[in-house]
Amino acid sequence: MSFYNNGVPMGGAGAGTNNSGFYQPSTQFAFPQGSMSYQGNGQMNDGPGSGAMGVAPDPLPTGILNALSTKGYPHEPPLLEEIGINFDHILTKTKIVLIPTRSSNVVSQEILNDADLAGPLIFFLLFGLSLLLAGKIHFGYIYGVALFGTVSLHNLSKLMGNNQNMNASKLKFFNTASILGYCFLPLCFLALIGMFHSLNDTLGYVLGTVFVLWSTWASSGFLNSLLQLHNARALIAYPLLIFYSVFALMAIFV
Repeated sequence: MSFYNNGVPMGGAGAGTNNSGFYQPSTQFAFPQGSMSYQGNGQMNDGPGSGAMGVAPDPLPTGILNALSTKGYPHEPPLLEEIGINFDHILTKTKIVLIPTRSSNVVSQEILNDADLAGPLIFFLLFGLSLLLAGKIHFGYIYGVALFGTVSLHNLSKLMGNNQNMNASKLKFFNTASILGYCFLPLCFLALIGMFHSLNDTLGYVLGTVFVLWSTWASSGFLNSLLQLHNARALIAYPLLIFYSVFALMAIFV
């Protein structure tokens, strides 16, 4: 049995009846050429020449400047963001170190947990280059002391947090290295001064003490906020003072 509407069988092309006389629809429906068609397997085709869902991806921008840039497709994040370099976090940490009176307690936990090492590497290179221009080649000592001191202070920071302190147990090595590296910035100023004036005198000793205390104050505030320690800033500041004093001795003495 078939049903007709204006002389055309219901169900489109290919519709027919089975042996029992009941209407049996076809698994494929015909549409005008170039339009969307149904294949009977749950998929829809948008016609010839169309992309996925009928939307073609935006092409990459052309030109020499775009070729040398870090831009990608519009829907992709920038390259620096993909490799973990966030300039907003770098500027925020640098400002906190440069302003000793600014409390690190107001910094968000996201910035404290940021394990960025781009800023510390720049500061250590600047420190070594300043010593080199002052006639002191200490690149090996700088990176050796930095690595040994970071490992020691990282383990000490984790031990200072009790078993109930989840922040201490979750502290990563690169978090500690990032904090110690950013707070190394004041010692770069000491090395820059040493390029124009000998630090092996009373003025140099005073300046070295001031910059070491500056770095110690900033780093102890960062670690105290990150680990959420109570009344332990002076305790954690003591090993930090020794750590930064070694670099100050490199800048003062030949």
